[in-house]
Amino acid sequence: MPEMILGLDIGTDAIKAVLAIPRGRSAMRVIAAETVHLEEGVDLDAALEKMAGMILPAAPSRIRCVVSLPPSDVMFRQVHLPFHDDGKIKKTLPFELEPLLPLPIEKVVVDYLPLPEEGLLVAAVEKEKIRKILSAVEGRFGDVIAIDISSSTLVLPFLEQKALTGVGIVLDIGASSTFAAFYEKNTLIQIRSFAFGGNTVTAALAQDLSCSAAEAESAKIDASYGTNITRATAVCRQFCVSLKSTIEFMLLNETLHSSPAQIMVTGSGALFEPLMGELEKNFRAPVTVLDTNMFGQLDIDKNLQDRYQPSIMNTALSNVKRAFSSRKSFNFIQGEFTRKSVGFGLKKELRWGAAVLGIMLFMVAVDLVLDYQVQAKQANALKSRITRIFQKYYPPPAVMVDPVQQLKTKLAEDKKIYGAGDGHSGVSVLELLKDMSRLISPLLDVQIKHFHYENNVVLLKGEAKKIDDVTSVKNDLSKSKYFKNVVINSTSLNKEGARVNFDLRIELL
Repeated sequence: MPEMILGLDIGTDAIKAVLAIPRGRSAMRVIAAETVHLEEGVDLDAALEKMAGMILPAAPSRIRCVVSLPPSDVMFRQVHLPFHDDGKIKKTLPFELEPLLPLPIEKVVVDYLPLPEEGLLVAAVEKEKIRKILSAVEGRFGDVIAIDISSSTLVLPFLEQKALTGVGIVLDIGASSTFAAFYEKNTLIQIRSFAFGGNTVTAALAQDLSCSAAEAESAKIDASYGTNITRATAVCRQFCVSLKSTIEFMLLNETLHSSPAQIMVTGSGALFEPLMGELEKNFRAPVTVLDTNMFGQLDIDKNLQDRYQPSIMNTALSNVKRAFSSRKSFNFIQGEFTRKSVGFGLKKELRWGAAVLGIMLFMVAVDLVLDYQVQAKQANALKSRITRIFQKYYPPPAVMVDPVQQLKTKLAEDKKIYGAGDGHSGVSVLELLKDMSRLISPLLDVQIKHFHYENNVVLLKGEAKKIDDVTSVKNDLSKSKYFKNVVINSTSLNKEGARVNFDLRIELL
C-alpha cells in the first residue's frame, strides 16, 4: 500500500482530519474525513484518541502527519533586518524578538517567512504546546513531518500557483473565532484573529427568531431564517467594521499598500449568505467561497461523498497538500523537535563522522574569525537601538552603564506595577482577556478603558450606553470559571451626560 498523509486541523473548537493517498504532486484520493468537537470536558488528548478510533481503521499502511495550529495559538511579529542570509537571520532573530514577546525566547520555537519587499513575518509558539502535540499525535497516528498554521496552509496552494497577485484576504470563519490571512504580491503578509464566528451568528439568529440556539443553528444551515434577521445582520456588520479597522491600520503602517481587491471565505461562516452580502457591501470587492481543489485533481471516496463538506474540511485537506508543497511555509518542527536518524554502520560511519567533524570544526573556526567584526558591529547597533528606546520611553538615569539590563529592569518594574503578569493567581492576562471577550455579549455598547490585575483582583473601568448594560456586563462576567465575585463599585454619568461611567471589582478564585 502507498504511504498515506493525514492532515490534522487542530482548531479552537474542533479537530478535523483528512486521510488521503497521494497520486503525484497534484492528485490525491481522500479515504477518510472526520471531525471531533472540543466540547466541555474533551481536551486534546481525548479528542485525538477518539479521532484515532475513527481514522486508523481506514489506514492499513504507514501514516505521515501534517498538523496545523489556529492562529490564536501563535504570536506574530514583523521584523526588519539589514540582510537576507538565512544563517545570519537565525543568529540575529532571537535578539530582535526577545523584547517583543511576552515569553522568554528559550521557551518558544520560531519560524519566519520573507515579506515582498523588506522584512520578515515571524511566528512564535510555546515549545510546551509543540511538545504536547507531537506526543499526542505521534503516539496515535505516526510521524509528524510539519506543524504549520491553519491560515498559512489555506493560502499556500494559491501562493504556489502564483494565483494571488493583488491584495486580498482569506477568511476562515469557525464556530467562535475568525482568522484572516492578508496577502499581497503573492506573499502572505499578516494573520489576524477576530472574536467572531458561527456561534455569534447563531446566538443573534436565536433572538431574531425567538427560538433556541439549536433551532437557530438548524435554520442557519438550511437558510430558512427569512429576511427579518436584524440582529444577525448587525453582528455581521460589526465584524466587517472590525475587519475594516484592521485593514485601515495596516494601510497606515504600510503593512498593506492598497485595499483588498478580493475576499475568499471558508469555514462554517461561508454558508451564511447575509455575511457574504455584508462583506461585499462594506469592502466593495468580490467575495467567493475558497476552493482548495481548483489546483490539481481530488477524488473523494464514494463512502464520503454524501457527508464531505469542502468548506469545513478545507484546512485539513490543505494540510495534506502541504506535505508536497515546493514553497516555504511555517514549520515549528525545529531545533530540539527535529527528528534525527540514529541508524548507521559503526566503523565506516565513525570514520566519515570524524572527517565531517574535522571539516565542521575548521569551518566554524573560519566563520568565527570572519564574522567577528560583523557580529561586533551588529551588537553595537543593537545596543544603540536599545539605548534610543530607553531614552524615548523612560527618563534616562544619571549614569547609563548597561542599557540592556537597565531596560529589562524597568520593564519588569512596569510589569509588576501595571499587572501585566499573572496577578499572582496563575492565570495570565491573555487568558482573562480572552475569557472576558467571550463572555461579554457583542451586542452591548460597552467600552473598557482601564484594566488592572494584581493580587488576585481585577479592576475594570469603562463606559456604557446605559446602566442596564453595566448590569449585563456584571452578570456575564459572573459566569467566568476564573471569577468568584464581581461587584459594581460605582456608576456615574459622564460629563456630557450621554453615557454611564462604571467601575467593577473582580475577585479571582
